[in-house]
Amino acid sequence: MPENNVMAFLEKHPDLFKEMGNIGMGHACTVLSQMLGSKVNRSIPSVWTLSRNEAAEYFDLFEGGSIGFILTLSEDIGGAVIHIVSLPFAARLIKVFFPGEINCLEDINEMCMSVIQEMGNITTAAFVNSLASMTGLFMDISTPNKCENLKEEALALAPEKLFVVENRFLVDNGTLSSELIFMPKHDSIELIAEKLCEHYELEIPT
Repeated sequence: MPENNVMAFLEKHPDLFKEMGNIGMGHACTVLSQMLGSKVNRSIPSVWTLSRNEAAEYFDLFEGGSIGFILTLSEDIGGAVIHIVSLPFAARLIKVFFPGEINCLEDINEMCMSVIQEMGNITTAAFVNSLASMTGLFMDISTPNKCENLKEEALALAPEKLFVVENRFLVDNGTLSSELIFMPKHDSIELIAEKLCEHYELEIPT
């Protein structure tokens, strides 16, 4: 399936890919609610494509006030899932387990970081499991690796054209947020599109 046809398919059927973000995220919200002792909701997933230059500008938005983790995907699907946790979200989560105030990224020590990594494991596994359920594909995910330079590390894994599914978790009436970004490689986008066409009996573009 040529790249132009894949992107045209994504633009024509964005709701299919939004559904990937919806299925399984309910479980992640339930677990996060239990961890935080507060209700956690999710926004409607956003789906779009980015060039590498646009992606560089996009990741600039998170510099200085967020913690980024990258989890790589292997087996049937290649690419990466990036979990970006805002400082207020991280501080709220850490405070459940450890006393003290988190006012800046430098206040987060190794023990605190492990709490955020566990959240990344939970939410990413929920998303990947939902994708596997919809497509019948097998995916393995790495453990979360903290980014020292989010933009540089994300772009190192990104193809020329990125397909992004963004899920945002909302806590305390939307005052805190955490984002999950799915960046599959092009050949993986093609495979996902084919499987979704089969599942929903859609015509595969040629």
